[in-house]
Amino acid sequence: MTAPSDAPLPLRPGETLLWEGAPVPGFHQRRLTFFLMLFGLPFLIVGVALFFYSLLLYPQAASLPDGGNALVTMAFSLPFAAFGGFLTLGPIIEARATARDIRYVLTTRAAYVIRQGRFPVVRVYPILPSTALELEYGSRAGTVWVHSRRERDSDGDLGTTKAGFENIAEAEKVFLIIRDLQGKTE
Repeated sequence: MTAPSDAPLPLRPGETLLWEGAPVPGFHQRRLTFFLMLFGLPFLIVGVALFFYSLLLYPQAASLPDGGNALVTMAFSLPFAAFGGFLTLGPIIEARATARDIRYVLTTRAAYVIRQGRFPVVRVYPILPSTALELEYGSRAGTVWVHSRRERDSDGDLGTTKAGFENIAEAEKVFLIIRDLQGKTE
Protein backbone atom coordinates (compact mmCIF):
# COMPACT_ATOMS: atom_id res chain seq x y z
CA MET A 1 0.00 0.00 0.00
CA THR A 2 1.59 3.28 -1.03
CA ALA A 3 0.36 6.77 -0.28
CA PRO A 4 1.64 10.23 -1.05
CA SER A 5 3.27 12.04 1.85
CA ASP A 6 0.32 14.42 2.39
CA ALA A 7 -2.43 11.76 2.19
CA PRO A 8 -4.34 10.90 5.37
CA LEU A 9 -3.71 7.52 6.95
CA PRO A 10 -6.32 4.98 5.77
CA LEU A 11 -7.74 3.80 9.11
CA ARG A 12 -10.33 1.03 9.29
CA PRO A 13 -13.78 1.67 10.79
CA GLY A 14 -13.60 1.65 14.58
CA GLU A 15 -9.83 2.21 14.58
CA THR A 16 -8.66 5.21 16.62
CA LEU A 17 -5.33 6.96 16.78
CA LEU A 18 -3.46 6.43 20.09
CA TRP A 19 0.02 7.81 19.39
CA GLU A 20 2.02 9.30 16.57
CA GLY A 21 5.65 10.29 16.35
CA ALA A 22 8.93 10.26 14.46
CA PRO A 23 12.51 9.14 15.08
CA VAL A 24 14.68 11.44 17.15
CA PRO A 25 17.09 13.20 14.73
CA GLY A 26 20.81 12.55 14.93
CA PHE A 27 23.23 9.69 15.33
CA HIS A 28 22.03 6.85 17.54
CA GLN A 29 25.03 4.52 17.40
CA ARG A 30 27.61 7.24 17.78
CA ARG A 31 30.74 5.13 18.28
CA LEU A 32 30.06 2.94 15.24
CA THR A 33 29.05 5.93 13.12
CA PHE A 34 32.14 7.98 13.98
CA PHE A 35 34.39 4.94 13.51
CA LEU A 36 33.00 4.38 10.01
CA MET A 37 33.28 8.08 9.19
CA LEU A 38 36.93 8.14 10.33
CA PHE A 39 37.61 4.92 8.42
CA GLY A 40 36.14 6.41 5.23
CA LEU A 41 37.90 9.77 5.48
CA PRO A 42 41.30 8.57 4.14
CA PHE A 43 39.58 6.90 1.18
CA LEU A 44 37.75 10.14 0.41
CA ILE A 45 40.87 12.31 0.73
CA VAL A 46 43.08 9.98 -1.35
CA GLY A 47 40.39 9.48 -3.99
CA VAL A 48 39.72 13.20 -4.42
CA ALA A 49 43.45 14.04 -4.36
CA LEU A 50 44.25 11.41 -7.01
CA PHE A 51 41.38 12.62 -9.17
CA PHE A 52 42.53 16.24 -9.16
CA TYR A 53 46.19 15.25 -9.52
CA SER A 54 45.42 13.24 -12.66
CA LEU A 55 43.14 16.03 -13.87
CA LEU A 56 46.12 18.41 -13.64
CA LEU A 57 48.47 15.93 -15.33
CA TYR A 58 46.22 15.20 -18.31
CA PRO A 59 46.67 18.56 -20.15
CA GLN A 60 50.44 18.36 -19.56
CA ALA A 61 50.74 14.89 -21.08
CA ALA A 62 53.56 14.87 -23.65
CA SER A 63 52.43 11.67 -25.36
CA LEU A 64 49.35 9.51 -25.82
CA PRO A 65 50.45 6.91 -23.18
CA ASP A 66 51.00 9.69 -20.63
CA GLY A 67 47.48 10.99 -21.29
CA GLY A 68 46.13 7.45 -21.01
CA ASN A 69 47.90 6.98 -17.68
CA ALA A 70 46.32 10.19 -16.39
CA LEU A 71 42.87 8.99 -17.49
CA VAL A 72 43.39 5.54 -15.91
CA THR A 73 44.51 7.17 -12.66
CA MET A 74 41.45 9.41 -12.78
CA ALA A 75 39.16 6.41 -13.28
CA PHE A 76 41.03 4.48 -10.57
CA SER A 77 40.45 7.29 -8.07
CA LEU A 78 36.66 7.43 -8.52
CA PRO A 79 35.76 4.21 -6.62
CA PHE A 80 37.99 5.28 -3.71
CA ALA A 81 36.39 8.72 -3.56
CA ALA A 82 32.90 7.21 -3.84
CA PHE A 83 33.54 4.65 -1.09
CA GLY A 84 35.05 7.29 1.18
CA GLY A 85 32.19 9.69 0.48
CA PHE A 86 29.65 6.96 1.23
CA LEU A 87 31.27 6.14 4.58
CA THR A 88 31.97 9.75 5.53
CA LEU A 89 28.88 11.60 4.30
CA GLY A 90 26.35 8.75 4.19
CA PRO A 91 25.58 8.68 7.93
CA ILE A 92 24.97 12.44 7.95
CA ILE A 93 22.54 12.21 5.03
CA GLU A 94 20.81 9.17 6.52
CA ALA A 95 20.38 10.82 9.94
CA ARG A 96 18.69 13.84 8.36
CA ALA A 97 16.53 11.83 5.95
CA THR A 98 15.35 9.33 8.55
CA ALA A 99 14.05 11.98 10.93
CA ARG A 100 12.40 13.86 8.07
CA ASP A 101 10.89 11.00 6.05
CA ILE A 102 9.66 8.44 8.61
CA ARG A 103 6.52 8.73 10.70
CA TYR A 104 5.11 6.24 13.17
CA VAL A 105 1.43 5.83 14.04
CA LEU A 106 -0.12 3.56 16.65
CA THR A 107 -3.84 2.84 16.55
CA THR A 108 -6.12 0.54 18.50
CA ARG A 109 -5.51 -2.24 15.95
CA ALA A 110 -2.11 -1.77 14.32
CA ALA A 111 1.28 -0.11 14.22
CA TYR A 112 1.97 1.89 11.04
CA VAL A 113 5.43 2.74 9.75
CA ILE A 114 5.07 5.45 7.11
CA ARG A 115 8.02 6.20 4.87
CA GLN A 116 7.66 9.38 2.84
CA GLY A 117 9.98 10.82 0.25
CA ARG A 118 11.06 9.38 -3.07
CA PHE A 119 9.45 5.94 -2.65
CA PRO A 120 6.58 6.38 -0.18
CA VAL A 121 5.26 3.26 1.52
CA VAL A 122 2.99 2.42 4.45
CA ARG A 123 3.75 -0.78 6.39
CA VAL A 124 1.10 -2.12 8.74
CA TYR A 125 1.84 -4.46 11.65
CA PRO A 126 -1.32 -5.71 13.42
CA ILE A 127 -1.34 -5.70 17.23
CA LEU A 128 -2.29 -9.22 18.33
CA PRO A 129 -1.77 -11.16 21.57
CA SER A 130 0.93 -13.12 19.70
CA THR A 131 2.74 -9.99 18.45
CA ALA A 132 6.45 -10.17 19.28
CA LEU A 133 6.92 -7.06 21.42
CA GLU A 134 10.32 -5.84 22.56
CA LEU A 135 11.61 -2.62 24.13
CA GLU A 136 15.23 -1.68 23.47
CA TYR A 137 16.73 1.27 25.34
CA GLY A 138 19.28 3.55 23.71
CA SER A 139 21.34 6.48 24.96
CA ARG A 140 19.13 9.15 23.38
CA ALA A 141 16.01 7.24 22.33
CA GLY A 142 14.45 3.82 22.54
CA THR A 143 13.08 1.34 20.03
CA VAL A 144 9.85 -0.63 20.26
CA TRP A 145 9.91 -3.72 18.05
CA VAL A 146 6.42 -4.91 17.04
CA HIS A 147 7.37 -7.46 14.42
CA SER A 148 9.98 -10.19 14.47
CA ARG A 149 10.52 -12.98 11.96
CA ARG A 150 13.25 -15.61 11.63
CA GLU A 151 14.33 -16.19 8.05
CA ARG A 152 17.24 -17.53 6.08
CA ASP A 153 19.54 -15.27 4.09
CA SER A 154 21.15 -16.06 0.73
CA ASP A 155 23.88 -18.11 2.45
CA GLY A 156 21.32 -20.23 4.29
CA ASP A 157 22.13 -18.68 7.68
CA LEU A 158 19.20 -18.11 10.03
CA GLY A 159 18.65 -14.50 11.07
CA THR A 160 15.98 -12.35 12.69
CA THR A 161 14.28 -9.49 10.87
CA LYS A 162 12.68 -6.88 13.12
CA ALA A 163 10.40 -3.93 12.42
CA GLY A 164 8.90 -1.29 14.64
CA PHE A 165 9.22 2.22 15.98
CA GLU A 166 12.96 2.88 15.91
CA ASN A 167 14.71 5.60 17.94
CA ILE A 168 11.64 7.28 19.42
CA ALA A 169 11.69 9.53 22.47
CA GLU A 170 8.57 8.00 24.09
CA ALA A 171 9.59 4.35 23.69
CA GLU A 172 8.55 3.19 27.16
CA LYS A 173 5.15 4.91 26.90
CA VAL A 174 4.47 3.35 23.48
CA PHE A 175 5.61 -0.07 24.72
CA LEU A 176 3.12 0.09 27.62
CA ILE A 177 0.28 1.19 25.30
CA ILE A 178 0.96 -1.74 22.95
CA ARG A 179 1.22 -4.19 25.83
CA ASP A 180 -2.17 -3.00 27.11
CA LEU A 181 -3.60 -3.37 23.61
CA GLN A 182 -2.37 -6.96 23.40
CA GLY A 183 -4.50 -7.85 26.40
CA LYS A 184 -7.61 -6.29 24.81
CA THR A 185 -7.32 -7.75 21.27
CA GLU A 186 -8.77 -11.08 20.32
